[in-house]
Amino acid sequence: MDKLSIISLSVLLIAIVAAGCDSSGNTQNGGPGSPYIGGTYGMIANFESFGVLENNIPTIFEGETFPVEVTLKNKGEEPIEAGTAQINIVGIAATDYTGIDLEKTNINILEKVSDINPTGGEETVDFGDAQYAHDIKTSFYDAKIFAQYQYPYATHVTVPQVCFKEDTQDTTICTAEEKKTSYSSGAPIAVTNVEEKRAGAGIIALEYTVDNIGGGEVAAPDKDFDVRYGTIAFSLDESANPGDWECKMGGQENGGRLTDNKGVIRCKLLQPMEENTLYTKQIDMTISYKYRNLIQQDIRIKNKEE
Repeated sequence: MDKLSIISLSVLLIAIVAAGCDSSGNTQNGGPGSPYIGGTYGMIANFESFGVLENNIPTIFEGETFPVEVTLKNKGEEPIEAGTAQINIVGIAATDYTGIDLEKTNINILEKVSDINPTGGEETVDFGDAQYAHDIKTSFYDAKIFAQYQYPYATHVTVPQVCFKEDTQDTTICTAEEKKTSYSSGAPIAVTNVEEKRAGAGIIALEYTVDNIGGGEVAAPDKDFDVRYGTIAFSLDESANPGDWECKMGGQENGGRLTDNKGVIRCKLLQPMEENTLYTKQIDMTISYKYRNLIQQDIRIKNKEE
């Protein structure tokens, strides 16, 4: 192999590694070596066309009806069970339109994205055929119709090589105080960094940086949405022997608030490790929440006499 080929191959390998890692070496959701496909989405929604486009605006004449349909697509790695996604038509007065329902849920399960189903589950929810209930006094009336949708979701986080070491000064086998490679499943809430730290004699802690990257609102399953902050719930999975750990965010156990869409979960061993403990172990966490977004569609209703 000539020198130019060697250089080109080296650049390619660097690019491949960089695609799955940030500047600290922490693997992002998805990417090479990840058990997850990754991504920043959970469920997304869009309105189907209301009418014929005129100047890029769906347009009808007064007295005509238009279909109100919202297509739901699951683009993350958590299934959404039938009847658990809530879609509300908002931003309009109920007395202004006839023929439509203002609240609906999904009829079918929305399957997660996977190797055998790379596009995820999809369903179109029909709210009926709407008709504007008033006379148009001017040449046209431009209406804005919104749909607010929320759904239960979860983010799965894997840290493959947590170092269990009673003597954290020992550098054999693994390092107990460092940033760890971690992986997040495809979801609007992601863990973007994990650090292992010494938390006392024979005790380690894991600090998870949590980020709301989906652009919507988040609330823990048993909490209401709050415009001031988001909330989440979290737990280590059974394989991590959760009875031996305590996980907190901002002083709250197994749940907490996100400030400016960010937060840190700190999981600490409750008892010191036995003398000469030295091994690595995969630790898995599940972050649970409900997520809410808003979409908008305009429609122009033209005076039929103009």
